Amino acid sequence: MIGSYGQEFVDDIVRSAPANVLERLDEAEDVGLTPGDVIRQLLRGEPMHRDFGPSYGHALEALCRHSGTQLNNAHWAGMRFGYFALVQNALAEIGVDFDPSELVLSGSPVNLPEIEDFPSIGYLDNREIKSLAEIFADADLDRLADDTVRASVADLVEWLRVCQDNGTGLVCFYY
Repeated sequence: MIGSYGQEFVDDIVRSAPANVLERLDEAEDVGLTPGDVIRQLLRGEPMHRDFGPSYGHALEALCRHSGTQLNNAHWAGMRFGYFALVQNALAEIGVDFDPSELVLSGSPVNLPEIEDFPSIGYLDNREIKSLAEIFADADLDRLADDTVRASVADLVEWLRVCQDNGTGLVCFYY
């Protein structure tokens, strides 16, 4: 998708973006960039203003919301960052070597200016999804002692299934 698309597609993304996402794009207005400008620069591979990495991260989120499928994240939403370590430790106890913080710390699937704070972005490509799905398929997730962790891991396993079924990658954002 990056490096292509016309103004009509950019306008569609702006129209479909939730108000809270558009508000996050506003900081680039300091240099005269509208949300549409930021999205257009991202989509067309145009030079991006290096001081507004977060705006481009939010533009990526708007693109993902517009062109992708938002998956159920009920058991991950609203959690503090330390929850990733809790899930990682629980998975380790059942022999699964996976750090779920990589879902939001591995970086953007496209080149963006540096983002020092939020949003944190991570992604898995199809190869990584297949590999991770195999690891979880071989694990006895019923051995997870904590019901909340088990539900969060079930969400993750469902994300992997949906991505495999659709032949897509997974992009995650953390605030």
